[in-house]
Amino acid sequence: MRTILVFIFAYSFLSGCSSSKNVISDTHAIHNLVASKQIEFIATSANPTVTQSLNAVANSGLIPPGSTISRIDLMGTGNYLKIFGDSVSANLPYYGERQFGGGYGAAPGIEFNGLPENYTQTFISDKQKYAISFQVSHKSDRYIVYIDIYPNTSSVVSINMANRNAIQYNGNVKAIKEDE
Repeated sequence: MRTILVFIFAYSFLSGCSSSKNVISDTHAIHNLVASKQIEFIATSANPTVTQSLNAVANSGLIPPGSTISRIDLMGTGNYLKIFGDSVSANLPYYGERQFGGGYGAAPGIEFNGLPENYTQTFISDKQKYAISFQVSHKSDRYIVYIDIYPNTSSVVSINMANRNAIQYNGNVKAIKEDE
């Protein structure tokens, strides 16, 4: 009898501890925002790939106040990544290490403006987020961009490059206004 009571108690406890997911409805505003392809991402922080060289830069005091080497505050820097129709553009600061020599005139940040290749956007229902990915080339750089957009408009942008270490940005998305 005692074994049965322990089993019932354990089953009740474990079934009561299951996590509940907030499933967003089909009419949630995030669906319309992503479908419109009029999206602007503003980064609030950058998370560069931490290397020995980047640690040396941090130790010399060259990172912004209030930042750490693994999380750099970007509030008020005027950065963006935009998806507007069939085009994309970005102007994001880059903190990290270049792997191959860059020529003169190479952008110090992540800058592109053009038509993306292999553009995909998918709603992942079990994670309740949109996943957008595309590739774009600009001058000597090729960017592979991954964007996760959550219902509360918080977003994570990960960018892989051919000539530099990967970097990730945290921020929020909003609709692009007509006059922008």
